[in-house]
Amino acid sequence: MPIAANFSSQLTVNWEIYFSQCYPNGALKIPELSNLLQLTAAAHADMGSVGFADLADYDQSWVMNRMRIEIDKLPVWSNNIEINTWVEELKGVKSVRDFEVIHQGKKYIGVSSLWAIFNMKTRRPDSLKIDTSHVERYPDRHATNFPNRKLSSDFVVTESYDYTVQFSDLDIVRHANNVKYLEWCLNHVNVDLILNNRIKAIDLNFIKELALEDKIIIAKGIDENRIFFKILKDDVVCFVCEFEIA
Repeated sequence: MPIAANFSSQLTVNWEIYFSQCYPNGALKIPELSNLLQLTAAAHADMGSVGFADLADYDQSWVMNRMRIEIDKLPVWSNNIEINTWVEELKGVKSVRDFEVIHQGKKYIGVSSLWAIFNMKTRRPDSLKIDTSHVERYPDRHATNFPNRKLSSDFVVTESYDYTVQFSDLDIVRHANNVKYLEWCLNHVNVDLILNNRIKAIDLNFIKELALEDKIIIAKGIDENRIFFKILKDDVVCFVCEFEIA
């Protein structure tokens, strides 16, 4: 698609929080937050002519590799929020994209994310084939106190759970959407930590894709103020995440 006439290298999208997106306490579900971030990023990419339809011409797609979410407060049912997004870096196979979630002028959430170009035929990383010289980069503007980072999967496992990837987990790229990895892990977090807004930061690493009917193990570890998860298929680590608890 051509570059949108109103394209800007920074984008603000307004969202209303609906009851179906909320936990029993009325706060926005964390996977729903992740989904809104994806939709905002997709809208910005489409406007800049580097979206899903544009990349499909080259058998490519954006996939998320890492994300850090820092949470001061979660929006609640009926809130109207703004999600601001911009690109810190865009070069070769990777892009660093930031987000801020704002309600009534106050920043609730900051996010740093790392995306990679994925070839849908080879199922491997690929170099972006589209010119992006029109996209301004903001290397000195950060949404989080700490950037997204590579996590270690070397922690003591205290619990593990079996799961089989379902059809409802798949997205348009025909693999499990990254929101699902987060959702699977949150299902094994004490609900009181979620309902009392004690999760203050989440780091996520998406390492290998998962497909329909893949049999996986969700492994969990805990220390004083952190909860660790990793997802394994045939003893290979496909995903790692870490929750910081207040």
